[in-house]
Amino acid sequence: MLNELFDTVNSVVTGGERYLSATRVGIEIEQSYRAYRNQAGELSPLEQRKLLAQTHHKGARKLTQLFHDNGAIWVKFGQFLSSRSDILPMQYVAELEKLQDDAKPVSFRRIDEVLTREWGSEWRQQFAEFNEQAVAAASVAQVHKAVLKTGEPVAVKVQLPHARKLFRQDSMVFKALGTFGAPLISQFDLKQVMEQIITMTMQELDFLTEESNLRKFSALPHADLIYVPRMYEQLSTSRVLVTEWIDGMRLTDYLNRHPAGAENLLRELLSCYVQQITSFGIYHADPHPGNFLVMQDGRVAVLDYGAIGELTPDETRHYATLLQVLFGRIQSDQPLGELFRKAGFVAKDQAVFEEVAELVLKENLRRHEATDILGIALDKMRDLKVTIPDSFVSLARVVLTFGGLLKTYKIAVD
Repeated sequence: MLNELFDTVNSVVTGGERYLSATRVGIEIEQSYRAYRNQAGELSPLEQRKLLAQTHHKGARKLTQLFHDNGAIWVKFGQFLSSRSDILPMQYVAELEKLQDDAKPVSFRRIDEVLTREWGSEWRQQFAEFNEQAVAAASVAQVHKAVLKTGEPVAVKVQLPHARKLFRQDSMVFKALGTFGAPLISQFDLKQVMEQIITMTMQELDFLTEESNLRKFSALPHADLIYVPRMYEQLSTSRVLVTEWIDGMRLTDYLNRHPAGAENLLRELLSCYVQQITSFGIYHADPHPGNFLVMQDGRVAVLDYGAIGELTPDETRHYATLLQVLFGRIQSDQPLGELFRKAGFVAKDQAVFEEVAELVLKENLRRHEATDILGIALDKMRDLKVTIPDSFVSLARVVLTFGGLLKTYKIAVD
């Protein structure tokens, strides 16, 4: 315990300004809400709502800017929170959604250092063209468009120079936040979420892992909607990944420009992800909207394979049954509580599973949307101290992310 505390303190000291800014923002947000509470008693209900909305908006902008500036794990946590419209005010969700593809690229001089280290000083000889202006930037890497000597346009994903160093510093802080902050948050298991975000970011920092993930994912018998970019293995290293260039429109841009087609596209995309989870046992584990491009022929190119989920055959079978029952698609011969137990959920008092089952039945009768039922069941189990398998939490996060996207476009999930 003392060693963990020492490592955390050392990380905070090393992280310097990032942690001071996080503390400062936390204090500023708390002061904003304190000011609201002091004024609210003297206002009418309508004035209270307006002032609270303004306070939410101010806090959301500060928090989003903090995550954006600190990068890496901070951005991942912000992206997770942006999918939780069930626990956050809409002002926070709207601001945090900007983290999906709103990162500032680093100068090409620093990118050139990475490429030289990975490919050698003559690396430009492999290309007919190389655009030094980044076309996309994220928390751990940025993408440049290039053309190979053979004439093929490619996307060159380059890891940011200090991404690994920052990850080592931040991971200790986030572990501590998960441990000490968990008792303060009842809506989800903060410690489990932090551990998964750390694991996901760690995987994304090794592009050879992403290369392996892309290879596995492309071998699956996907529905026609899904398109997986071709990879250039001979050019890929642990810090550089080269894939074919995809011409397309970001998913949210496409949906905003084609609202009439939003329902069919999102329903079909969700169906593809449910297929990955319940049939393949391998699924793309980071489905935020910035990782989808809608191509001219209507197919959706899936980007960023830093994190994929892999289930055992037993997990795939049990989770498939459990999700279909929770979504009201099938009726099982076995009690829902028994399905939870078979799927690896653990509780000291087995009666709590029947309590969860009763709640799910009640909410289904109220005709809640399918993804809401999943969220309600998970929240209830956390309240009842049920141990939820990490693998189920990971896939649930994927399904709930889609649920948040569907709600944004006012599409019901049957």
